[in-house]
Amino acid sequence: DGKSKHVPYRDSKLTRLLQDSLGGNTKTVMVANMGPADWNYDESLSTLRYANRAKNIKNKPKINEDPKDAMLREFQEEIARLKEKLQGKSGGGGGSRRAGGSRSSGTGSERTVEKEKIVEVVKEVEVEKMVEVERVIEKPVEVERVVEVYRDVNVVKEVEVEKLVGMREEEVEAMRQQLIDQAERE
Repeated sequence: DGKSKHVPYRDSKLTRLLQDSLGGNTKTVMVANMGPADWNYDESLSTLRYANRAKNIKNKPKINEDPKDAMLREFQEEIARLKEKLQGKSGGGGGSRRAGGSRSSGTGSERTVEKEKIVEVVKEVEVEKMVEVERVIEKPVEVERVVEVYRDVNVVKEVEVEKLVGMREEEVEAMRQQLIDQAERE
């Protein structure tokens, strides 16, 4: 509901009408209309002031995107760029450079082999990127596991400390009792 949102600009009917546009990730075009008559002078001046204030409002819209989705999109763009590079190398110039340093004649079977190699390289890159994305996605789970382990370790340490404190209290109580007994004998 647009009326429940607070827009920190001006409390007026026009601002209320425009609050969805002024407070969101949108661009708003405003036309200030004035009348040339003398009796409209005050209204025209007020309209110009309001239009000037509205013009000075700067919103910084941003894309509402999950960081994981953004990373996945970047990886897909990188894969597309790499595919284009590989296709540009295989399709450009009469003949390709082989590992032995000689130029091939560019027959159909050699081109097919090159295309298969390109497809393999692209698949490897895609697999690497997907593994990286999965690693990023699993990172919060790993952090949660580490926190849980530390929590368990802290609980064990607390139990050990409580046992030690209990033993020390018993020793102190025993010594106090010995002192009391010794004082009573004397």
